[in-house]
Formats: sequence, structure tokens, C-alpha cells
Amino acid sequence: MDLSSLKDEQNRLALKLNLKDRISPNRVRFVAGIDLTYLNIWKNPTLGIAALVVWDVKEKSIVDVFYYEQEVDFPYIPTFLAYRELPLVLGVFKKCNVEVDAFMLDGMGIIHPRKLGIAAHFGVVCDVVSLGCAKSHLIGVYDEPANVPGDYKPVFVENELRGFVMRSRKNANPIFISPGNNITSHSAVETTLLCLEGYRLPQPTRLAHNYLQQYRRKLLSR
Repeated sequence: MDLSSLKDEQNRLALKLNLKDRISPNRVRFVAGIDLTYLNIWKNPTLGIAALVVWDVKEKSIVDVFYYEQEVDFPYIPTFLAYRELPLVLGVFKKCNVEVDAFMLDGMGIIHPRKLGIAAHFGVVCDVVSLGCAKSHLIGVYDEPANVPGDYKPVFVENELRGFVMRSRKNANPIFISPGNNITSHSAVETTLLCLEGYRLPQPTRLAHNYLQQYRRKLLSR
């Protein structure tokens, strides 16, 4: 596996990023949350499963749910997650027949050494509005947000604003929000705030995670 070539590809793709708003957050209504899991996380290759949930932020309801399965054999390597996950993301994206305003992925956008986390990689490849909502810190420096739902602080990488760390729920660990493509850092935060419903994770990715677990349990019980 030639990681130097993959780094070069990431750097080339990062040059295509558009970090300006294609749609204003106040016009966003349908947000698709995408999450992934694996039938056996300790095995490689293994069956990968993706779920996409379209969430109506106005009606606070689920519009539709889509699934996709595919064998995955690329290993887990930090900062190269897209090469393991992108085929699954693309597969479930192609099955979605709902017009979506923004895609929210469980992972990083540009808070990444080469500005190309899974949300950014997907956004560039598909030329859609995308943002990352990650559960853990990867890189960057920041101040801890206040223990108040919705409070957020900037995340800097080499003195450049790459996104925000947000306290989405009181007494919960913060989440990391960053633009993927066709959106600004501030609009990524505003879009995330539209999707908070009292849980740590925004509804689109939280629901995608929950549906995935149900789907995986059904596969394991066969």
C-alpha cells in the first residue's frame, strides 16, 4: 500500500474544495445523515454497511432511510479513512432518491492534516454540500466549550480556522464540526444547530447510527 501516493491524491483533491456556501443555512430543510458500520470490526475483509437518513429540519421528521452493503478490505488507517469508507458512502448516496440540501457525515471535514477527511473527500467527489460531525478529536487546538448546549469554540490547525468544537448536550463530550465542501465553517455549525434535538449527536447522524445497529443485528441473527 503506497500511502505517499494516497497523500498526493488527497492533496490534489483538497485543491478542489469550495469553502463557500452553495446554500444559506436558513434555506436548509433536508439534511441527510450518513453513518457506517461493519459486520465484524476485527476482521478484514468484512461486510461494510452504510445507512443514510434524510431528516426534515422543519417538520422534525424522517423523510426516508436507505442502506447499502459492500465487502470492505482496505484497513483502518488514521487520516486515510475515506479509502476504507468512501465506497460505502458512494453506494448509499446513489440509492438516495430524495433531493437533499446538505449531507452530514459521521467523521471529519477539513479538520484533517490534508483538509480531506471523509466528509470533504465525499463532498469533492460528488460536488455536494457536505459537512463532518465527528465524535472525537483528530488534530487542531481549541478551547473547551462551555457546559451549555449549543456553545462552540473555533478549532485551529496551524493558525487556520478549520471548524468548531461544540457542546451539543450538557455534561456530554463535545463534537467536532467542520465543512466538507460547498459550505463555510460557520454555516456548518449553523446547519448542525438546526439538527440538535437534545442528544449528543445531531439527529441525521444519530438516527443513521441507530438504524445501522438494528440492521446489523438482523444480519447477525440470520
